[in-house]
Amino acid sequence: MRKNFRVSTTLLAVAFLVVSVGTSLMVQAQSKRAASSKKQTAGKNTRSSKTSGKSAKTQARRGKFGKKTREEAVAGNSRSRRKRSVRSAPSSSDKSVQALLNKRGKLTKAERRQLASYKSSKSSGKSSRSRRARARAAQLARIRAIRARDEALRNSTAANIQKDNSVGEDLEIRQATINALNGRSGTVVVMDPTNGRVYSIVNQQMALGSPVKPCSTVKMIVGLAALHESVFDPNQDLRSARYGSLNLTDALARSDNPFFQVLGRMLGYDRVMKYAGNFGFGQKTGINYPGESDGFLPEEETSLYCSHGDGFGVTAIQLAAFTGAIANGGTLYTPRVPRTAEDAENFVPEVKHKIQMTPEDRTRMMSGMIGAVNYGTAKRAYNPLAQVAGKTGTCTGNRDKLRLFTSFSSVDNPQIVVTVITTDSSLGGNHASEVAGKIYATIAPRFFRERTITSESASMEIPAPASAPASKVLSHLPN
Repeated sequence: MRKNFRVSTTLLAVAFLVVSVGTSLMVQAQSKRAASSKKQTAGKNTRSSKTSGKSAKTQARRGKFGKKTREEAVAGNSRSRRKRSVRSAPSSSDKSVQALLNKRGKLTKAERRQLASYKSSKSSGKSSRSRRARARAAQLARIRAIRARDEALRNSTAANIQKDNSVGEDLEIRQATINALNGRSGTVVVMDPTNGRVYSIVNQQMALGSPVKPCSTVKMIVGLAALHESVFDPNQDLRSARYGSLNLTDALARSDNPFFQVLGRMLGYDRVMKYAGNFGFGQKTGINYPGESDGFLPEEETSLYCSHGDGFGVTAIQLAAFTGAIANGGTLYTPRVPRTAEDAENFVPEVKHKIQMTPEDRTRMMSGMIGAVNYGTAKRAYNPLAQVAGKTGTCTGNRDKLRLFTSFSSVDNPQIVVTVITTDSSLGGNHASEVAGKIYATIAPRFFRERTITSESASMEIPAPASAPASKVLSHLPN
């Protein structure tokens, strides 16, 4: 009996302990769940308050116009980058083409067309880029070749100048000429039109021994021949494709090609060659320098020989002597440099012959040459101290660009002839007239002191030289 009581008591104690422990565990679990839910609720409230705070700050920063903030702009850029990355992903066409490439068996006609079109589009893009790259490489190669050619021409000129024989030359004028040339490839002749005395020849090898295409300076030959032969009325205009209609003065000043092509057809080949020979071309001038060339005349008539000088080969000294003859009224002198002081002091001119030119012819030619300097193609040669008259020429020779300018000053008292020929491989304006302008600016004060030309004196009557009959001189006819 007592034993049974002890067993029952033990069981009751164990049951009570189990119930107590279970209750305690349940209470602890409930408290943990309650604490966890409180934390979650507090976290949500915190995040909500932060979000609302940011929204309020963002709205405050936007202001009444609602502009985006920097943070939103950054976020927008991020979205744009994501969109670009999506666009850069393989397109549906790429995927379909890849599927066709992986497809087993024979492709249908439409599938073959689709595949061919895809390959063609890809190859055309690559070929276009390749063409652009080749064109760019070719352009750079041409630029390098031009620069190399120009450098070679300049070096050749510099070497030739070092070999020049300057004995008897006017060293002041020679230095002014070299300075004006300023390293360009070319040659310059400066002489006295009244007696043929040579003041200086820079790059004598080119000036005497290298005939060049005369370009538009040939228009002086054609214009003077047409005037002397009276094949047209110089008081009437001729039609021009570029300017509508022109007279001889403006045609010379603006160097109109069609005008002189018309005059050339009126003259004919034989008469043009006769006058070219009479003006000293195709033969030596007889200058007392070694190495002079005859030059040459066209062997046959061409469409451009009277406007561009095709077929002609003239030297700078021939062009200078001819210009001097126009300046002095028609006497073609043999160019000479006095080699000794005695020869310089007692210089005796050598007359070669009189060219076929009347005072009226001279006046009409000079009006066009003055126009070239005052408003035409040779404005860079203008000099305010003494009126310059000249003619430009620009064309392509056998290989390089040629730029010529032959001129004299002053028109009412000719004392200087300046003939310039430059050559290079580049395009551009007439550098020769610019070089001549610099020479005149340097040496004109020595010959024309206390003189300044005005617009009135530029259009005044041009007196003939002393040897020409004044009664036959016409007034200047510039437009």
